[in-house]
Amino acid sequence: MMMTADDIHILGGGPAGLATGYFAKKQHLNFVIYEASDQVGGNCRTLQLDGFRFDTGAHRFHDKDPEVTAEVKRLLGDDLLRVDAPSEIYYEEKYYRFPLSLSDLVDKLETKTLLRIVLDKLRPNRSNRKQTNNFKELAISTYGKTLAERFLLNYSEKLWGHPTDQLSTAISGNRLKGLNLRSFLRSAVFGTPQNPTHLDGSFYYPKYGIGMIPDRLCESIGNDRIQYNHSVSRIIHKGDRIERVVLNGDKTVDVNIVINTLPLTLSLRFLEPAPPPELMAIANTIKYRHLILCVYCLNRDSFSSNASVYFPDAEFPFTRLYEPKNRSRSMAPEEQTVIVLEVPCFRENAVWNMSDSELQDATWQALCRVKPLAADEVIHYRTYRLPFAYPVLEVGYEDNVKQLLDYFEQFENLSLTGRSSLFRYLHLHDLFKSGKDVIEQIVQV
Repeated sequence: MMMTADDIHILGGGPAGLATGYFAKKQHLNFVIYEASDQVGGNCRTLQLDGFRFDTGAHRFHDKDPEVTAEVKRLLGDDLLRVDAPSEIYYEEKYYRFPLSLSDLVDKLETKTLLRIVLDKLRPNRSNRKQTNNFKELAISTYGKTLAERFLLNYSEKLWGHPTDQLSTAISGNRLKGLNLRSFLRSAVFGTPQNPTHLDGSFYYPKYGIGMIPDRLCESIGNDRIQYNHSVSRIIHKGDRIERVVLNGDKTVDVNIVINTLPLTLSLRFLEPAPPPELMAIANTIKYRHLILCVYCLNRDSFSSNASVYFPDAEFPFTRLYEPKNRSRSMAPEEQTVIVLEVPCFRENAVWNMSDSELQDATWQALCRVKPLAADEVIHYRTYRLPFAYPVLEVGYEDNVKQLLDYFEQFENLSLTGRSSLFRYLHLHDLFKSGKDVIEQIVQV
């Protein structure tokens, strides 16, 4: 398809770019999506290995926006499954429900630990949640020091790579819920019936993996509107407009409207002329967390019954384990399964440059402490590296990011959308909504 400057040029073929293209087509707009790799989906893909399917992350689709859910149901039809699978925390050789459950804690914690939790709740002058300045204060204010240190602060430090008093309260999302003292005491004395509805384990999931969502978006958009292997090299501007985009180092495209989904700091470095030095200095302080996936295809029917298992202990090199078969039985062959271990890191960390065999040695030993496994049960092992997996939300990041976003606001023909571009910890339903909003703003102009 021959594109012209009058068309909409979307930078990035991840879920944010695809969702934007999807709504652009619904509005009968002309557009092209430039994707650096040879496939769409970004870090939201489903990979295949000899009959085993697994996602690039423990993705799921939450029914949070009725309009977006309806769109995804139209795209996938009967292939969108309703899943009820719990998530748990593995700590000191026990599994605890996540989000934390009163009855579960009473059942599994020692009496002296339960007493400390009660004392934490009774202790005066605890911080007000609305006045907390960092995630550490928020977690302690919500759960008390004993629970926060046992289950949340250690895990968060592993996940984000920073002490929790340096992390913004925004990392909690909507999953940090308090425990009512009266209910806790009632549970401790009389016990509480199991309550599956309390679990944060109900969501939608495609039959053959999360990658079905970007794949169906791609089918709806049409492959002729996606330019594969087109990596953005420069974004050339003059005055208050983006005039040209340079692809693959030497292909220049004149543009009228640009929608950018690329990482915020990377986009800043692509600009020509370059932004003011003080903005570049801010960009250098903003970090993205990278992710290594260690994938084990196993000759056993199941490893666990959980959607995800979290590992707060530092002795485990991974932060999360997920088993795709617990989302859909179609993700692995009969009587076999696949598990994925997530190892977050920064590019400068030694683990990012470890060989596959070194990563397998480190993760295998830790995995066998969770559940005994025999080496001959491993059918395949693979390692995958995902750069810019998610933004690191440090204390004060909002002001720094706002300055960068304000700079991009000056360009009247440029819009930003997506997790990496807006530097927000967004979910799939958020990306759909953001893409829809961007297109509606363009149509209304």
